[in-house]
Amino acid sequence: MNPTRLLASLALGAAILATAGPVHAEQPATDTTAPFAVNARLNFRLTYPRFLRFRVGATGATVNLMSFTVPAGNVGSGTPVAPTGGDAGGGTGVNVLVYGNNGQVTITATNSSGGLGIGTATASDGRINYNQISSVSSSGQLPAPVLTNAGGTTALPTLNSTLVTQRTAVWTYSYLNQTIPSAGTYGGTNASRGGRVTYTATMP
Repeated sequence: MNPTRLLASLALGAAILATAGPVHAEQPATDTTAPFAVNARLNFRLTYPRFLRFRVGATGATVNLMSFTVPAGNVGSGTPVAPTGGDAGGGTGVNVLVYGNNGQVTITATNSSGGLGIGTATASDGRINYNQISSVSSSGQLPAPVLTNAGGTTALPTLNSTLVTQRTAVWTYSYLNQTIPSAGTYGGTNASRGGRVTYTATMP
């Protein structure tokens, strides 16, 4: 090889090594004395995102319809009426899940009634107040907001640790049946009748 070319190649190789920086992997170790023991170490790093996950009722795009049918002989009797349509408790309740990892989760409830209660779309029929719908949680660590015409109370799931929430429960509903409204079908899937409740979970 041409000596000048050889020197240039050696100089280039030295420059590459000089700019490559230190190698951080631990070098192999050898023990030549009995009893033999050799350590080899690794460092681990995990990057985990902040997140909030919330479910009320069936998974996917399904919005459960909690449907109460009051027997004619019990109208206004004060005997609670159980619904159908939920995904838990034989249809009387819904599965609820809240997971988060950045502090206290707050659950609030709003509804589509504009503060008036649940109607039939006929003004003369009047409205049924949301205070006639009871919400009971199977877990005190994931309480259900108490529903009102204005929306509802605020519920605070119990933190599992300083920042992490991982709670599940079944929220069971009943119609308290303490008033006598006009005959008709109140609420339903048409949100304009006031029967749509939206639960919202927030986290810092």
